[in-house]
Amino acid sequence: MKRIAIKNWPKLPNDLIPIAIDRNSVDYVQASCNCFITGKPKLILMARTENEAAASIKYASRVRKETGIDVPFSFRSGGHGISMASVNNDGIILDISKLKKVEIVDINKGLVKVQAGAVWGDVAEFLNRFHLVISSGDFGDTGVGGLSTSGGIGLLVRSFGLTIDHILAAKVITADGEIRSVDKDNEPDLFWAIRGGSSQIGLVTELLFQADKIEPENQYQCPITVQNIDFIIDDLESFVHKWGKWIDEAPLKITSNLMFTSFDNNQILVKMNNFWVGMPNQIANDAFKRASKLAIVKKYDQKVVDYGKLVKAPHNPHKGQQPVYVKNVLLDNFIPHLGTKISDIVHNQKTIGVELRSIGGYLNTVDANQTAWADRSAVIFIAFWSKSKNNKNINRIFDSLQKVDVGVYGAYSSDLSMKESYRIWPSETAQKLKNIMSIYDHKHLFNQGHYLYD
Repeated sequence: MKRIAIKNWPKLPNDLIPIAIDRNSVDYVQASCNCFITGKPKLILMARTENEAAASIKYASRVRKETGIDVPFSFRSGGHGISMASVNNDGIILDISKLKKVEIVDINKGLVKVQAGAVWGDVAEFLNRFHLVISSGDFGDTGVGGLSTSGGIGLLVRSFGLTIDHILAAKVITADGEIRSVDKDNEPDLFWAIRGGSSQIGLVTELLFQADKIEPENQYQCPITVQNIDFIIDDLESFVHKWGKWIDEAPLKITSNLMFTSFDNNQILVKMNNFWVGMPNQIANDAFKRASKLAIVKKYDQKVVDYGKLVKAPHNPHKGQQPVYVKNVLLDNFIPHLGTKISDIVHNQKTIGVELRSIGGYLNTVDANQTAWADRSAVIFIAFWSKSKNNKNINRIFDSLQKVDVGVYGAYSSDLSMKESYRIWPSETAQKLKNIMSIYDHKHLFNQGHYLYD
């Protein structure tokens, strides 16, 4: 049996030694990374079962108690989290990527059970065979656990809402190491908190989803029509205004995502990706035609793909290969001079790009008190990507939009400040979360990501 001993830490229990990786292990380097950053933890625990995950949580709690040090303790599922909190320095990482089973519970009701270590591309590929979809993220290697507890803005959000809007039940391991089954009738406050409250309440290991059905057609089991358009823009203010009018009038079966990057001669390259649920019909084609007339088209493509290929998982090894810093806002309307504000940010030399997404529709129909994702009036999502490591300077670049925000989507924010946490969970939502934390994690064991702690 391998030896795992860390100076001044309590002895690792025998049942955790087989899943432990330390700085002397051959697989330590890759196990220390996520997609965005490389950590230097003292210990990584690769849980294979819920019981091993629970034992890992108990050990992390014991380490803090016996050392008297707030030793960092991170959760990692898919390892794609933009907050980058799934790895740390000098602490413990609990990796649940081996908990990745997906199964149909009831095909007629669309009930699907998914373990939190699975990645969304694999889930989509599995569900595609049954003509089912779950509203989820837009990159296949994103982990189910991180996205599902933070909200889940995906490529079909206007049609199907957030990922959390389809969770019917879950298994959660709390700071005491207890594995709890929660739903609207069993520990309902905990069930409320894990839908939008992120990882600060407990480790979610399994979720029961109510999936949506898409009827198969032609050779497609679960068809999604995708329109991709490139524009070169001189006047972003006018373009954003036209796009806003277009998406406001477009059917909810269409979700539209834009990416702005700086181009030659002070111009802006706009990449527009529009997603229609199902095969294209006259309504879809009319909407697509209007989109193509928003500006002069540089490049155009339209195709039908199966849902399973829409968010296909590349299964890229994590090497900290994308060192970025991301900020975002949620808006409940088009603010004055939105295009000009975005243009100023795009042309900043520290900017990689700016995303603008339509997110209204289904998510606006859910009561704000139903989950811990409070921004149910939001119709626009804007995200800013930068390579700079000077976070204060980056935050200043984004100030013109941050000052008018309705809220922030936690899964898409690298800003781990307390100020940002109160943007993610404002007022009453924050207070309710803190009340629930006082019951389930009063010592704040789970404090590595976005969390509320006065």
